[in-house]
Amino acid sequence: MAIIFSCQCGKQIKVADKFAGRSGKCPACGGMITIPYPDPPDTDTDPDLIYEALGPKTDPEPQPAASGVCNACGKPMPAGSVLCLQCGFHSVSHTYLKVANAKDAKEKVAKAPLLSLGGVEFRWWTIALIVIPIAAVSFWYYTGPARDVLVLNVETVSVIESIHNGQTREPFSLFTQQGDLSLGIKAPKSKSHPNAMIGGTEETYSLGSSDKLIVLGPDESGGHIALQVALKQGTIRSMNRISGYDSIIKADDFKLVPIGGGKPVDARLLSKRFEKGAELDIGGAQTTNFRAMFPNEPTELKTERNSGTISGQAFWRQPNAKGEITFYASYPFGEYPAAKGLTANGKVELTSNAGTTVNMQYTGGTLQVDWDPDASGWWAKDKYTHMSQPSPWYRYHFGLLFKRPQVGGEYQLTYCGKHIATVSVDPAAPPKTPMASPMKRVNSKNKPASTSNPLAYFKVMGDARQQARGIVSASNLRQLGLGLQIYLDQHGQVWPDSLEQLEGVMSGYEQVMVNPRTGEEVGFIYVRPERGAEPSTTAVLFESLHGKPDPNGAILYADGHIE
Repeated sequence: MAIIFSCQCGKQIKVADKFAGRSGKCPACGGMITIPYPDPPDTDTDPDLIYEALGPKTDPEPQPAASGVCNACGKPMPAGSVLCLQCGFHSVSHTYLKVANAKDAKEKVAKAPLLSLGGVEFRWWTIALIVIPIAAVSFWYYTGPARDVLVLNVETVSVIESIHNGQTREPFSLFTQQGDLSLGIKAPKSKSHPNAMIGGTEETYSLGSSDKLIVLGPDESGGHIALQVALKQGTIRSMNRISGYDSIIKADDFKLVPIGGGKPVDARLLSKRFEKGAELDIGGAQTTNFRAMFPNEPTELKTERNSGTISGQAFWRQPNAKGEITFYASYPFGEYPAAKGLTANGKVELTSNAGTTVNMQYTGGTLQVDWDPDASGWWAKDKYTHMSQPSPWYRYHFGLLFKRPQVGGEYQLTYCGKHIATVSVDPAAPPKTPMASPMKRVNSKNKPASTSNPLAYFKVMGDARQQARGIVSASNLRQLGLGLQIYLDQHGQVWPDSLEQLEGVMSGYEQVMVNPRTGEEVGFIYVRPERGAEPSTTAVLFESLHGKPDPNGAILYADGHIE
């Protein structure tokens, strides 16, 4: 249907009935007109007619849109055209008409692509599907696989050494032909491929080597820092720590270095963590050295050899170690090594200063070690070997143990000299100065001023714990003096260059070097006497306090007396 009406200027206009009620300008005079609603249907009207302006051909020519763009949507228009093919706006009548390719302007803008590359349109949801996964993968890579090491946990702990085989004398080695044959055969290096996914076997834990079982107890004032880390296979390979098909992880490769400069702290390697307890096969131990199954040097030791075996009893009556065991071991006949293996029965209880308890139960050829639930047991090694993994992002999980630095702050964890992580360390409590040596105090009151009796070392000690520590320190100092005397007798009265030379003439050298009174692991300082020096006035051994001679400590002189 069509609507035919006339403008006030006389111009006849014919439009489709869908424009009824709309207003616009007359194409002839430019005056505003309102299209009336249609009359009843007229059979003479052409139903297909959409728009037609009737009038003499002398009507003025319509003017094209200014600047060649649509005045409504701003889209380009062909030169001389008056109808926008994009939105249907007629630039002369200022009305919107229906055209073949016209769309609603607002709808088209809403559906327009955000980006178009090479004819491919990218809308917001398409871009989101691409960008979000890339961002997630990048975050995962740079916070995980791309990092050399992941520090999973940092904890201040106290340390209990339940088995410390490295503190015994070296047994005889069939490979190097070196060592003390009386101690049996040196344990071979343990081999392990603990990854069950590649058909490997679990680590074997043998006594007699340098491997140690230690227990870490949480202790805010503890003297050690324990880290649980995960080192990337690619990093191990980049540092050339590969031997054949194996990756080698060594304690010497890790350091804790102060960021502001200072002396680095050496690491101990914790290769295996025990979740609940550890069961050790001492019956199959790769040594006949019975000291390998001791937690530390016993307070009292009784031994007896009989028919190719050595039997005895060991007693612990120390503040942090109590109990006793009966043990049996083989010993060599002549120059031939004895059968390996150890047997023991009894129990020893160890306690840290923070109260962590470790129970060691000896039952024949088995040693069961258990500890408090909040503590953790670790097998410590100088190095351990794993079969290399094909993926450079595979991670080896293990622990690192450092002595707690006296100065707190940020420290760099380095691997083969490369900074791989930053660790925040709380400062250690300032070291307590032990009370003056009781031996020194006794000798200052009683003349003569010197005595070789170590009991004088703790006569006036009142505190029970300090008294026990003084007893051990006095005994250790006395044993070192006896070791020096044995060395002099064996070497023509020539003094050793260092105390390490006493390892061949005395047992338990490393335990004896500990000074529990001052808390120093290397608890004594040796000064080699000059030739011709007067023995009674020449100091040979000092108690160590913070690495220096303790001014209030006991002193061992060249003639064997202690002050």
